[in-house]
Amino acid sequence: MADARLNMADPLDSRLQQRISDQLRLAQLARSLSPHGAVPYFAHMRLETDGRVRDVLLGPDTRTGGGVAIIDWQNAPLSEVFFCCADGDDYEVDTGERTLTGTLIERNLVSFAQGQVCEIETALGRLRLKDGAWQLETGPTPGLALRPEAARLRSSSPADVVLDTAQRRIVDLPAGRAVLLLGEAGFGKTTVALHRLARLRERSGLRAAVIVPTEGLRRLSAALLERLGVSGVQVWLFDRWAGIEARRAFRRLPERESQDASAGVIRIKRDPALRGVLAELMGRHAGGQRDRRRTRRRDLLHLFGDRVLMQKLAAASQQGIGAGMVAEVLEHTHVQFSSTAEQEFAHVDADRLETLDGRALDDGTPMEDAGTLDTEDYAVLFELDRLRAERAGERPVEPRSYDCLVLDEAQEFAPLELALMGRALAPGGSLIVAGDADQQVDPTACFSGWAGSMAELGCAAYETAVLEVSYRCPPEVTELARRILDGRGGTWPPEPSTVSMEFAHECHQADWLTRELRELQTSDPRGSAALICRTPEAARRLFQHLRRGLGLRLALDGDYQFVGGINVTCVQQAKGLEFDYVVIPDASAAVYPATPAGRRALYVAVTRASHQLVLSSVGPWTEILRH
Repeated sequence: MADARLNMADPLDSRLQQRISDQLRLAQLARSLSPHGAVPYFAHMRLETDGRVRDVLLGPDTRTGGGVAIIDWQNAPLSEVFFCCADGDDYEVDTGERTLTGTLIERNLVSFAQGQVCEIETALGRLRLKDGAWQLETGPTPGLALRPEAARLRSSSPADVVLDTAQRRIVDLPAGRAVLLLGEAGFGKTTVALHRLARLRERSGLRAAVIVPTEGLRRLSAALLERLGVSGVQVWLFDRWAGIEARRAFRRLPERESQDASAGVIRIKRDPALRGVLAELMGRHAGGQRDRRRTRRRDLLHLFGDRVLMQKLAAASQQGIGAGMVAEVLEHTHVQFSSTAEQEFAHVDADRLETLDGRALDDGTPMEDAGTLDTEDYAVLFELDRLRAERAGERPVEPRSYDCLVLDEAQEFAPLELALMGRALAPGGSLIVAGDADQQVDPTACFSGWAGSMAELGCAAYETAVLEVSYRCPPEVTELARRILDGRGGTWPPEPSTVSMEFAHECHQADWLTRELRELQTSDPRGSAALICRTPEAARRLFQHLRRGLGLRLALDGDYQFVGGINVTCVQQAKGLEFDYVVIPDASAAVYPATPAGRRALYVAVTRASHQLVLSSVGPWTEILRH
């Protein structure tokens, strides 16, 4: 084998020579257990248990034979030792069946090139094979740069900023004026919007509400209002607000919401072309009994369960809705209007219908959405009712009204959702809309521009205020974000506020992240950190990789730790938020293609950082970041 020779450019001490020899031997043994051409393993541990020393390799799955043992680096209980211990540490691992104890003698990360060992990362330094000779590199590995000591000793808040003259002018505008707040990420749109709300409440104690698209932003906004001393203002997640208003307005709506609506179903129910289909549905019943005013849940069956109407919607849509999505919404609607198992077997003794885990009989089956509504249905019901009332010459059912309404990240609301919220503003009320078209990452919102959004809100006259000063990101990160959007690529890496790390495998990335974040938890316990993946699925996967060696939170439902915590989340859920340290672990060509949507998503991710940004990739970098 080509790597069976041990050639040194400069003499290495005996410990390093032995490590190289050991890895060359183990690699040769491991190849016999691995598929042809596959990397045999990613890391190595030497363990001592009851006086016996053995070598354990971390690989893609568990295999034994030929004098070597390879364990699944992601799932094997013993792999926890590698991520949680350093050379010389004692370990104790509970496997559920028994407890494994011993000492980690040494640990090594191993990289391969063309099937041969090319790099060994040890506690003593990084050994690399260059021009046929092994060399030791002892320089520091890039890592997280801690905040200044003074910042680490206190907690900060976006509400604590001193407003500049332009921001103060917006805050002090008279009541009844509608304002559209625009600006790049980190330029203070949320802060200014909430300061204006606080000022209006201070003057007149008006009835006010804040409505946002994500739970994380809802929690942050509520915390900022509390910091500003504002009480009695509801901060709503749109889905929750719309559900409460719909159940108040329309009789006998189910309490349960769908957990299984596909992306295609959601796309159809938020599509602007739905308006034309609604008008046709109302036209079918013009003058009949159904047209005499009662909007009911069953109208949704006549709408989303009608193949002809859904095909017309698909033909009129600009989203590329195909036959597959039409079939999905028809089947989903059929399930929703089916009886639940409990209803179907209501004649059976109740105790015989109880499940061992206490869940509903339909849970985990194709019928689990029986008897449910989709959150997207709420705005549709209100629009149906408005059209029916218009035909009957009557007043439609209205949501409860507010004297002041704040809509943040408004580019993520669909047209019917904007129209519903616009109807919640009392005559002469103050409307505050904040957003950034470059942060529009949900394609189902069908955002077409701010003029269209304000028209949907029923707002003909409004003042546009463009914020021009960044209060969040370091200058280097702000410049990188602008380059991402305009296609210029990055000044790579944009030091000093950004670190870039490329890894050959997820195992190596998980090891680096574990070590850096563990140090962060020790040295800056008040600091907030977020690992922002492109999708929820990627966030769950990364969380599984890191949970063995760290205390962290999977925050896909808005349950963030804004002070003193590490959050694993995705781009959509991180919108509107900020963290001291931000890690983007999947900045690869496969995850962030150089498309408008890919650029906007990466822009959102990088601009969450208020102190340091870490860009990381397993495999080739995204073209967005290349010169």
